[in-house]
Amino acid sequence: MTIVSLIDKLPQSLKFVMVGGTAACVHFLVVILWVELLGFNPLIANIIAFLIAFCVSFSGQRLFTFASSNKSIKESLLPYFLISLTSFICNELSLSFAIYVLHLPYQIALFSVLIIVAIGTYFGSKRWAFAKS
Repeated sequence: MTIVSLIDKLPQSLKFVMVGGTAACVHFLVVILWVELLGFNPLIANIIAFLIAFCVSFSGQRLFTFASSNKSIKESLLPYFLISLTSFICNELSLSFAIYVLHLPYQIALFSVLIIVAIGTYFGSKRWAFAKS
């Protein structure tokens, strides 16, 4: 049995967590780098990080998690982007609230928000962006 066949047998939800976790790590690290090294406001850095992490996330979800979807990349890109954008708006609003109202350090706020928003992204992706026609 090859590693590819073992990976293919993983539950879809675990594949989603693996790809989403990778994208979330990219998102988190990009924010940290842009804030700490370049002096950006965390909310601005969060926008940049979202755009970079979106590329990681869509590629991984389309090619790995939802590889069995019969939708083309073109058919799934817009719905996935809209789901991700909606999640990001929730992310940005929650992050702003956590930083400026709750006075949490941006790193803790971002980590918490990324986890919470990922749950909604999974269900939207499964039921709409990559749903079998």
